[in-house]
Amino acid sequence: MLSKNLRRLIRTMTGYSLNTLIGPLFTILLTPLYAAALGTNGYGTVDTLMILAHLLLMFGLLGMNSALSAFYFDSQEPKAREKVASSAVWLVLLWSCLIAALIFFTAGPVTYLSVRRTDVVYLTEIIAITLPFSVLYSIQTTLLRLKTAVWRANILAFLYIIVFAASNVTFIVLLDWGSQGVFWSYLVTYSSTSLAALALAPDAVRSWPSFSLMRKLSQTGALLVPTGLAVWLLVYIDRPIMIYLGITTAQIGIYAMAYKLASMLAVALQAFYAAWLPFAMEIKDSETAPRTYSKVLTYFAVLGLGLALCISLFSHEVFVLFTTPDFLPAENYVWLLALVPLTSGMHSIVTVGLYISKRLGQLNWTVSAAAAANIALNLLLIPFLGVMGAAVATAVGYVLSPLLSAFVAQRVHPFPFEWGRVLRIFVVYLLLSGCGVFLGSRTEVMSLLLRAGLLFSYVPLLIMLRTFEPWELQLARKAVLKPRYLLRWITHS
Repeated sequence: MLSKNLRRLIRTMTGYSLNTLIGPLFTILLTPLYAAALGTNGYGTVDTLMILAHLLLMFGLLGMNSALSAFYFDSQEPKAREKVASSAVWLVLLWSCLIAALIFFTAGPVTYLSVRRTDVVYLTEIIAITLPFSVLYSIQTTLLRLKTAVWRANILAFLYIIVFAASNVTFIVLLDWGSQGVFWSYLVTYSSTSLAALALAPDAVRSWPSFSLMRKLSQTGALLVPTGLAVWLLVYIDRPIMIYLGITTAQIGIYAMAYKLASMLAVALQAFYAAWLPFAMEIKDSETAPRTYSKVLTYFAVLGLGLALCISLFSHEVFVLFTTPDFLPAENYVWLLALVPLTSGMHSIVTVGLYISKRLGQLNWTVSAAAAANIALNLLLIPFLGVMGAAVATAVGYVLSPLLSAFVAQRVHPFPFEWGRVLRIFVVYLLLSGCGVFLGSRTEVMSLLLRAGLLFSYVPLLIMLRTFEPWELQLARKAVLKPRYLLRWITHS
C-alpha cells in the first residue's frame, strides 16, 4: 500500500511537471534581460518593491489558499465543493479590491516607507491595480490543484509563460520602460491569466457563494494571516533592514540575483508543491498514510538538497552565462539561500497533521518565532558581515520554521518521520557545499572537476551513513540498471 501511495504521488507530480520544467528555463532566459536592462541598481529597486507586492498579496489572499484546502475535502459532493470554492473566490476578490483601493490612494507614503524614495510612486500604483488580479489567479490555481485538474493547470501555466514573455519583451525591450516595464508586464499577465483561470475553473460563477461558508473560511484564513506575515518577514525582511542599515540598492540587487537562482529550486519542485497537499489530505484515512508521510519527507530531503547542492556548486557558471559581471558576487550567497525553498517544502510535509485536525492557528507562534530570530540575526549580523549576514540570518530563520512547526504538529497529530535520516542528509549537504565554498569557483577545468567530484559524492555519502533501507537501495539499483523497471513500477496501478 505504501508503494501504491508513492506511485500515485509520483504520477500526479509527473502530470504537473510539464509546466514546472519550462518554468525554470523561462526564468533563466529572462535573467539576462533584467540584468542588462536594469543593472544592479534597477534590479535592487524592482526587488524591493516586489517585496511590497508580495506583502499585499499575502494580505489580499487572507490565508484562503490554506483555508480552501482544509474545507474542500469535507464533502464528496461536487455541488458542496463548488459552493466552498465559490465562497472562497468571492471573499478574497472583494477583500483584495478594498486593499488595492487603499494602497492606490496612499501610494506616496507607502512608496517612501518601502524604498525611501518618492520618484517611483507610480510603480506602487501599478502594484495596487495588479493586486485583485494576482489574488484571483492564486486562488484559482489552488482550486485547479484541489480538483486535480492537471491538464487545465498546465494550460494555465503555459498561458502565463506566453503572456509574461510577450509583455516583458514589449515593455522592457521594445518600449525600453526599464523598471516600469517589469510591473506593467505583471499587470498585463495577471489580468489576462486570472480571467483565463476563471474560465478553466468556473466554480465561482456557477454557484452562489454561501455567507456562512464565507464566515467560516474567513475565520480559518484570518488565523493564518499572522503566519503569512511571519513567512513574509522570513523571506523579505532582510532587504528593508539592509536599506535602513545603509546597504546600497546595487548590493541588494546582487543579493536579489542570488535569491533568483535559489528560487529556481522552488520552481523545479513546484510539481511536488502542487501535488502534495491534495494527495496528503485524500489519503489521510488510509492505514499507510503515516508511513507514506514519513517516507515523503525523507525522499524530499534527498532530492531537494541534491538539487540545491548542484545549484550552489555551479552557480558561478550560471551567473557567467546569464548575467553581467557585476552580478558575479551573488554566487557567494546561493548555498545558504537554497535552503529557503527546501525548508518551505518540508514545512508543508511536517505540518500535515495540523491540516488534518484543522488546527492551523497553531502555526502562528512557530513561524513568528522563526521570523523574530531572523530579524534579530539580520540586525546583529548585517552591520558586521554585510550582505552575507542577511544570507546567514535568512537561512537560519528558515531552518527554524519547520523545526518549530514540526514540534507543534507532532503534539497535535504525531507521525513517524525519520528525523535521524533527514539530519544526516542536511549534514552531508552542508559539508559538501561548505567544501565548495572553500574551493572557490573559477571557470577552469580543475575547479569544475573538483566541484563535480563533490556533487557525485553526495549519494555515496548518504549510502555510507545508512540513510536508505535495503529495499530502497534495491529499487534504486533496479531503476538505474533497468529504467523500464522504474517506469513499470510508477505506472502500475
